[in-house]
Amino acid sequence: MRCRLIALVVGSIAIATTSSAQQAATPGLAFDVVSIKPNPSGVDSIIRVSPGRIEFPSTTLMGLIKSAYGRFAFDPREVVGGPSWIDSDRFRVIGTSARPFQSAPDGFPTDLSAMIRRLVEDRFKVRVHSEQRETAHYAMILARTDGKTGPGLRSAPDECTQAIKELSGAKPAPRTRAGPPPCSFGGPPGKIVGTGVTLNAFANMLSRFAGRRVIDRTGLPGSFDIELTFDPASAAQLPPGAAPGPLPRDDAAASIFTALQEQLGLKLESTRSPVDVLVVDAAEPPTPD
Repeated sequence: MRCRLIALVVGSIAIATTSSAQQAATPGLAFDVVSIKPNPSGVDSIIRVSPGRIEFPSTTLMGLIKSAYGRFAFDPREVVGGPSWIDSDRFRVIGTSARPFQSAPDGFPTDLSAMIRRLVEDRFKVRVHSEQRETAHYAMILARTDGKTGPGLRSAPDECTQAIKELSGAKPAPRTRAGPPPCSFGGPPGKIVGTGVTLNAFANMLSRFAGRRVIDRTGLPGSFDIELTFDPASAAQLPPGAAPGPLPRDDAAASIFTALQEQLGLKLESTRSPVDVLVVDAAEPPTPD
């Protein structure tokens, strides 16, 4: 299943470059109209963004919080605390504004994150704070001392900025190359295909399969095309969009950890260190429309 960057950034990771947990919703930045309705069916979760409008067809409050308090794109910060329902009850949320969302120079729609922050604070009475906690995670590093990478990791043009501007309402630009859209991940079970993504973004995507948070420590800048094939049964979690149930085993394919080294020239090193965690101090069911 292919996921556009906006679904990852806005929906489950982050979209902002300047917000912080202690920062209150920016004065003057709020949706003109907000609709929040229960959606217990939990279907149709692709976020839709157009000039002055965003729709979360089926989101949890946890998903909204990650979008609202993100510090940068593909923010992997852990969110803890709050009542149990914030990660289970689903809602259809629509926010509209009389003017298109404004973007920072790098393309990220910073106004939108501030508006989502105001929404969760006003309608869900969310209160949060940040703190440092020591956690176990993986550091993604280069597998070879000479810095050489594998055939599945190829340098690519940086087209993310324009792609995000288009998704947040700017006029689309002509595609410079064929194939999947830039700043996207896709692939069936047992395969991750990244198109024009950073290794920070890839590390966050890999966290879904490795069983714990992955932090990029390669030091490699720029964007890459990535292709990783592995035994689906070796992944700790189901990929986004996969059918429920156990993943099929492929004895002919390497585990995700071995494939990472052989195909990309990267490896995961287990470590512990203090990381920034967002703690939800309070949240309430949404006020009616």
